[in-house]
Amino acid sequence: MSAVRFWTLAALGCGLLLALFAWGFAQWHLGKHSAVVSERLLLLGELRRGAVQRYFSTVQAELRFWSSSQEIIAIQSDLLDVWQREGEAASARLHYVDHNPHPAGEYRALDDAGDGSRYSELHRGLHEAARLFVTERGYYNFFLISPGGDIMYSVEKDDDFATSLVDGPYADTWLGRVFRRAREGHELGVVALSDMQSYAPSHGAPAMFIATALRAADGRFLGVLAFELPTDELLHIMNYAKGMGDSGETYLVGPDLLMRSDSRFSETSTVLQQSVATASVERALAGEQGVDVVEGYRGESVMSAYLPLPVGGRSWALMAEMDTQEIAREAARERPSIAGILAFIYGLSLWTLWYWRLRYLPEGAADAAMLNDLVDSPDSPLLDA
Repeated sequence: MSAVRFWTLAALGCGLLLALFAWGFAQWHLGKHSAVVSERLLLLGELRRGAVQRYFSTVQAELRFWSSSQEIIAIQSDLLDVWQREGEAASARLHYVDHNPHPAGEYRALDDAGDGSRYSELHRGLHEAARLFVTERGYYNFFLISPGGDIMYSVEKDDDFATSLVDGPYADTWLGRVFRRAREGHELGVVALSDMQSYAPSHGAPAMFIATALRAADGRFLGVLAFELPTDELLHIMNYAKGMGDSGETYLVGPDLLMRSDSRFSETSTVLQQSVATASVERALAGEQGVDVVEGYRGESVMSAYLPLPVGGRSWALMAEMDTQEIAREAARERPSIAGILAFIYGLSLWTLWYWRLRYLPEGAADAAMLNDLVDSPDSPLLDA
């Protein structure tokens, strides 16, 4: 074999081996970086889940605090006595909705209708504290409901005020459902938490409800106390983007496969609007937890960490995701440079071959090889002889 051919093959062979080594190193580093991102996404999911659970625990604790207040129990008992009078529901709605001097959406501003009724006296004694509570604590509404399902009091005085949750227009809403669950479990002190829905009396805004029974000192069932929870706190928890890069996000999905929080990448709200039917969401809704690479709801390949989140006897999916393209870019930026090392190994390999060729060829073979190279060369002076 001529020296030119030998060195050409040697150079190509060494280059190919080093290229394979570089590719393998890059894949190893990408896998290592992907494992780190996988752990980070799962940790972020755990932190978000913990924050959501703490929020619901706080809501439950506040509901129990109000339901155990002797002042609230006394007001509920007196409201029941007043409400049972014929025409009282219509009168309350007439004075606090139809004749409310404040515009729609600001009915809460009225403390006392000034009609001199016992209902207005009770309303004045409760309303300032209840209004301050929902305003300061971020709730949307506060309800006192009779054992028969009539909404005797609410802070907002929306369209559901003075209607029945048994046979009225909002009986089949989540508010009606948590009322019935709290009533049925009143002896056990059940706290009923709903899923999320667009609630018409709140102008169609997404809302959740939590309710528990009110009981007199003698154990008599007096009705139900309920709060309406807006989505603001959940959005605040889930939309925190620190540590998520350019494409990472966390979001919630309900059993109907609709989002319970907003997408980071949408200019409009995706709550109860965006469907997410990915394989990882289905695993989370089935109670599984893990990390997979799937096609996300935006059509991008994503690394998806999924965790189940129990909410009021139902299961939500909590997702933490990042585009695989961004993960690959991060890995490339963080990968140590091995160009210098590869260049050194390449040169050392060729030098080793050169040394081996001169040292271990049989005596005279090196000279013969060099002579053959001269003869084979088109510029060789021996061709003119």
